[in-house]
Amino acid sequence: MRKFATAFLALLLATAPAWGKTTVVRFPKGRTTVILKGRTTGGPSESGGMDPITYRLRAKAGQTLTLHLTSAKKNAIFGVWAPGMNPVDVGQNATDWSGALPKTGNYEISVWPEDEATNTTFTLEVTIRD
Repeated sequence: MRKFATAFLALLLATAPAWGKTTVVRFPKGRTTVILKGRTTGGPSESGGMDPITYRLRAKAGQTLTLHLTSAKKNAIFGVWAPGMNPVDVGQNATDWSGALPKTGNYEISVWPEDEATNTTFTLEVTIRD
C-alpha cells in the first residue's frame, strides 16, 4: 500500500502545479553546494493531500545535480522535476541521487514524508557541477 501511495503522490506532483511554499535556491558566491533545512508536512492540506516543501533552482543541460537528504525520523523522500514539470527518474523513495540534467531551465525538488502523515525536520544537500 505504501508503494502505491508513493507512486500516486509522484503522479500527482508530476501533473499538478507546485503545492505549498516554493523556495528559490541561491548558492553562496563561489560555491557549488548549498545546505537547505526544512520540515516536511504530512496529513491533510488545502490541496487535499500533503503539502511538500519545494525548492527551485536554475541549472544548465549537462550539469550534474547531486542530492543528499537526511531527516530526523528517517522518513523524508524527494522528487525532482525538469523544466516543463517533466519528472526526473531518481528512483523510488529517493534520499540520495546524482545525475546529468537533460535541459536548461528551472528544476524543482520537492521533499515530503514517505508515510504521508508524519512531520519531520530534514536537511537537503544540493550540489551543482559543470
